[in-house]
Amino acid sequence: MSIQDNFRLAMRRYIYSVSIMSNKDDNGDLNAITVSSVTSISMDPPSLLICINKSSRIHDTLKIGTKFCINLLNKNQEGLSNICSDEDSYEDRFKDENWNIESVPFLKNAQANIFCKVDKLTSYHTHTIVVGLVENSNHAEDISTLTYVDGKYQ
Repeated sequence: MSIQDNFRLAMRRYIYSVSIMSNKDDNGDLNAITVSSVTSISMDPPSLLICINKSSRIHDTLKIGTKFCINLLNKNQEGLSNICSDEDSYEDRFKDENWNIESVPFLKNAQANIFCKVDKLTSYHTHTIVVGLVENSNHAEDISTLTYVDGKYQ
């Protein structure tokens, strides 16, 4: 078995929270992608990192200063997670009535919303590591986070 196969199997043992990264591009077009590689970096300044595949549509919209939102999904949003991870469903991503698209698009019914601006972009092979400075956040009182492990939602 290759190192990639062994690594993939090892990583399937991690439990990930599921989020949707959303933004508007320079033309005002809406973008959203399901992400699991979201990690807090620091509380001073509040910041996080996200890893985005260079082949994704949202990738080229991310520039220094670009605003985006990390929408931490709740257990009732598995369907929306699937839509935002399926290129064939791209046109359906913002049909959910819970999107607020007035400025930086965010899900009003998400487990949490973390509003950021891009502070740093670092290319790493197939992905770009995006460092976001947190500008604002909110959260639901009840904890019901959608998680993903071993290829399945939990």
